[in-house]
Amino acid sequence: MSKLVPAAVGAVFAFASIALAQNPVAMPPTYPTLTTLANLGGKPGGSVETILTGTNLKDATGVWTSFGGTVTIDPKQSDAAKLKVSIAIPAEAKLGWHSIRVATKSGISNLRPFILDDLPEVAEKDNNTKAKPQQVAAPCVAVGTASAETADFYKLSVKSGERLTIDAVARRLGSPCDPVLIVYDGTGKELPGLYADDTPGLQGDARVSHVFDKAMDIIVEVRDATYRGGGDFAYRLRIGNCPGATTAFPLAIERGKSAQIGFAGTKLDGVLPVAVTGAGEVQYAAPKRAEGHAGWPVPVRVHNHPEATEAEPNDAADKANAIAVPGGISAAFATKGDLDHFKFVPKKGAKYAITALSFELNAPTEVYVRTFDAKGVDLGKSNPQQVGVRVEITAPSDEPITIACEHTNYLFGPNEVYHLSVKPIESDFSVSLPFERFDAPSGGVALIPITGVARLNGFAGPIEVSFHDAKGELGTATIPATANPQPNAPFFLPIRIAAGMAPGPITGQIKATAKIGDKPVTKIVSTLDAVKGSLANMPSPPTEATSQVALAIVPELPLKLEATAEKAELAAGGMLKIKVKAIRGDKIDADIPLAVALPIAGLTVPVAPIAKGKSEIEFAIAAPANFAAGRYSLLLKGTIKVAGKDVAVLATPVNITVPAPPKK
Repeated sequence: MSKLVPAAVGAVFAFASIALAQNPVAMPPTYPTLTTLANLGGKPGGSVETILTGTNLKDATGVWTSFGGTVTIDPKQSDAAKLKVSIAIPAEAKLGWHSIRVATKSGISNLRPFILDDLPEVAEKDNNTKAKPQQVAAPCVAVGTASAETADFYKLSVKSGERLTIDAVARRLGSPCDPVLIVYDGTGKELPGLYADDTPGLQGDARVSHVFDKAMDIIVEVRDATYRGGGDFAYRLRIGNCPGATTAFPLAIERGKSAQIGFAGTKLDGVLPVAVTGAGEVQYAAPKRAEGHAGWPVPVRVHNHPEATEAEPNDAADKANAIAVPGGISAAFATKGDLDHFKFVPKKGAKYAITALSFELNAPTEVYVRTFDAKGVDLGKSNPQQVGVRVEITAPSDEPITIACEHTNYLFGPNEVYHLSVKPIESDFSVSLPFERFDAPSGGVALIPITGVARLNGFAGPIEVSFHDAKGELGTATIPATANPQPNAPFFLPIRIAAGMAPGPITGQIKATAKIGDKPVTKIVSTLDAVKGSLANMPSPPTEATSQVALAIVPELPLKLEATAEKAELAAGGMLKIKVKAIRGDKIDADIPLAVALPIAGLTVPVAPIAKGKSEIEFAIAAPANFAAGRYSLLLKGTIKVAGKDVAVLATPVNITVPAPPKK
């Protein structure tokens, strides 16, 4: 564990040659960018040959997929805008939303969606008039793009009694297309009730489900709601006996426990429950009947506290369902006038937050929450004019508190589900990154800028941050209690890459841990804003995408700097010798100016250049008598010329412990 103080001189990005950027933090222009359509996909157990499009795609070193596919890059690739690849998809890969990235010798790309589907794909072709629609057969998924000022039309035959769900998936892919669906009979006459735009719970997408009472031909129209279009207005039109679930139900599961998960939505008769085990941050469940294909998978959140499901009747306070503290419960406004009651046992004087989630879980439900004590005295209620449903109260006694939930608009039905939670209001924190992709040279060091730290409800302590990939931890640092990272003054997490690592992509998470009271609390650092920006401001990107950090291992630099200390401790008022060794590559024989990459407040570091022809220097640092006890990391950088350009090379961090003075 190390403590770093944000650098005042600017953000450092390590790419093929670690460059120095000016504040605020900026993405290196040499990084690759993917512009591949959001409707790219394949089938578990199959393979896909495709051309990924974008910029700076030359010198690709690897392609990463979230489903663990094996990707082969065309060895003859040389086009910076196109990369031909073959992707083998594991048979056990789960259906639904996945992602793909490309790493090059200069960095790693943004993520793009890659959809796994069990329906046969059909490519959109010459279908912009209702008079000449494209003939397809169910089940299928039509993969296309919306064009401006026009629509796409598909024609298929249905049997008497056939059940079809027609699902336009676009916004859920991160596409800017806002789809509308209209279904006509074979003559072009609109069928009553088979129109959809902004179907509740689908983030702006459209879906219709219908059982046809007679055999007939139908024509399906799909277009953007405002007739926008273009090369990136991608969609996947799923047609088949595929249940159209809006959400899972229950909506959440306790970590480490298993549950049978059902589904919420319209016309879900015959849909089978799915066994889910609480692991990670979220699990996915795909609705399916005994016959037919799977519908679009929906998320099941994983929480560390107990989770329950509403039990009716609970329409009065004396029939309230008990809820744990902290704890959550999944509920629904299933019938007209449904009023749900829940209760929990508080501690007198303690503060509690009651939160209802619906839109955040892709449910359309608008929840109004009231709370009252054992005597019926009102303690607080939600404000329908505010974003988010949250009530904060202070318990007047140890007697149970009742929570009453009703629909703001008095709606009801199979879609109207929500999740209610009760938690003590405690000290808390959150950490966020400005980007979700970085790079580091093999055998070198990278700096990951952290620009957002929120300390809440009185929390004022340090926060340890660490990067973890599948093999373990690659770097850790502690954000001091006094630090307040900002875009123009980030806190940097140093990442050390082992020598000899081949160039290519790796992914992981940054974890943030702080002590709340007497227990450590760990959270995943969020990259939400960066991910939303790359997905056309998708309202609710998948959780696994917003908690992921990607790193490109780039080729070794022609210089390595190894910094070591004579011992691990530096006493306040004492001295410590530091040695810096330069491992020079070919043609690197000039002076190597050294500087402190990340200053440590109150500590003067008298560095000097490593002279031409020399391989090391030694200097001493002196800690003032009042230097604060703690763990620190000294990070030095050297500057060399490569191909006529200044290149900054980071030395291995020197971890130093300043012990507390002995008690008198």
